[in-house]
Amino acid sequence: MARVLFRVFLALWVGLTLGVASQPIKDEAPIDPRIVGGYQTDVIQCPYQLSLREKDIITPGDTFSHVCGASIIASDIAITAAHCVVATVPSQFKVVAGTNFRNETDGAIVSVSRMFIHEEYYKEARYENDVALLVLKPPLPLNNLNIKAIPLASEPPLAGAMSKISGWGTTTYHGSSSYVLLAVDVPIVSNEVCDADYEDYEDGLFNITSSMLCAGVRGVGGKDACQGDSGGPLVVNGQLAGVVSWGADCALPDYPGVYANVANLRPWIDSKIEEVAMLR
Repeated sequence: MARVLFRVFLALWVGLTLGVASQPIKDEAPIDPRIVGGYQTDVIQCPYQLSLREKDIITPGDTFSHVCGASIIASDIAITAAHCVVATVPSQFKVVAGTNFRNETDGAIVSVSRMFIHEEYYKEARYENDVALLVLKPPLPLNNLNIKAIPLASEPPLAGAMSKISGWGTTTYHGSSSYVLLAVDVPIVSNEVCDADYEDYEDGLFNITSSMLCAGVRGVGGKDACQGDSGGPLVVNGQLAGVVSWGADCALPDYPGVYANVANLRPWIDSKIEEVAMLR
C-alpha cells in the first residue's frame, strides 16, 4: 500500500502543478492491485508474460524494480492496467520479457517510449476501463519460445470457463512477493453474479461494469491474483481475455477478482494499435 500512497501523492502534485484532473487517482484502502493458491510455472508456458519495472527513485544508479505485470500483444506493444502507470511518464519504466524471475535481468529488457492510458479510466465507476498500452523501443525479439505475443479475445469468456492468471505478486494478502513466476487456474464468474457479490462491499461503492470481468472460486476462495500481479494476463483458450485490475483483499470466498474486460475494450485497444502502426 505504501507504493499506492506514493502514486496518489504524485498524482495530486501533478494535478496541482500541471492542472491535470486527479480524480482517477484515489487511495482505496480496501482494494488491492491484485498469485495466491497457484503453482510455479515457466515463462515458456506463458511467453506473453512481462515484468513491468519502475525506476527506483530512492536508489542511486539505474535500478528498476517489478511493480506490475503486462502482456505482449505485438513486438512493440504491451498491455497493462491503467492504475499501474497513471500519473507517470514512460521513462520511468522498462519491461522484461522471457524471464521466470521477478527482479533478475536474464530476459530481454526494453524501454517504454510512449503510453496510452484509457481516457475514461475511472470516469463512471471505480477502476472502470482499467487498461493502458505501452509502446516498446526497441521492439521485443519475438521467438515463439519464451517471448511471444498473445492474441486478444474478441468475445468475453463464458461463466465457468477456466482461466489462467500468471505473475510475480504476493502469495498471501500483504505477504511476500514471489521470486519465481507463478500461475493459478480459476473459473470465470458472470458479471451479474460478481456485481451481486460486491453489492454490499464498502457500502456499494464498487460496481462491476461491462469493461470488467470476474474470476474466482466462489464460496471457497484460496485462488486469485494479488498485489504485484496488477496489469498481468488472464488467459482463456489461448487468448488474452482480461487484465488483472482489482479486488477485495485476495482470494476471499465471497469476492471474485476483477479484471479489465479485453473483448469489451477492443475498440479502444484496436484504435491505439492502429495509431502506433502509423507512427512506426
